[in-house]
Amino acid sequence: MRTVPLRVDRHHPFFFDHPVDHLPGNLLIAGLLGLADDVTGGALRRPDRRLRLTFAFPAFGELEGAVDLHCDDAGDTLDLTATQSVGDTIREICRGTVTVLPETALPAAGPAAGTGRGGTATLTARAEPKLVHRADLSTVMLGAPIETPSGEVTCAVLRCPTLAASGGPRHPIEVIEAARQLVLMLGHIANGHPYDVHVVWIDLAADIPAAPPADLPLRVSWRRPDGKPRARTAFDMDLHAGTTDLGTVRLVTHTMSPAAYRKVRSA
Repeated sequence: MRTVPLRVDRHHPFFFDHPVDHLPGNLLIAGLLGLADDVTGGALRRPDRRLRLTFAFPAFGELEGAVDLHCDDAGDTLDLTATQSVGDTIREICRGTVTVLPETALPAAGPAAGTGRGGTATLTARAEPKLVHRADLSTVMLGAPIETPSGEVTCAVLRCPTLAASGGPRHPIEVIEAARQLVLMLGHIANGHPYDVHVVWIDLAADIPAAPPADLPLRVSWRRPDGKPRARTAFDMDLHAGTTDLGTVRLVTHTMSPAAYRKVRSA
């Protein structure tokens, strides 16, 4: 097993722009994927590979207390955990697996509509920041949403300069962060949630390319299901490039009002 500490930077774009008292799930995933990439000698950043991810979040990660990332290398599948020291207790706050698989040929890259040189989206193409709980427009990872009469919502997956260089291949966490922002957006435009809700991660699963090229225009989509939305919801999203389906992301979340969140955190 390989273990490294997680460096927590509260100015990282993975932190919400409104006050938060726990470690965001995407920060834990980014750290664990980075460790897995080191253990495999860069297999998670190869364009001829794809990744199958499964993660669960059994407990809140606190802003205070050392966090350690662990990786067991067991062939093509790696077991990953994040643990945190809280007082005299070591708590597991994230666990999952990453399986590295061969990737079939990706579609040909090319400039996307509404993007600048190198496939970097112009600021005017980005979604409204408050829909994805951001204040800095450059950290918005989605283009403006488009909904079809059949109830499918689609957004372009943009680049965030603080996550990755604009000319380099996309990192898996870029797709995961775009999917997270789509879930936040859907809570408002599809489910009518107010802007002060707390959206807590329960489970994450994804089957996505490891390193699609920077100038391959990506889209993430979600189809409105039947029935009324619930507090705990599974959002099944698809990743596309042109007419090609590239993969899937499934994020299970629990949405809470500020009062309900405070009650859970104080229990």
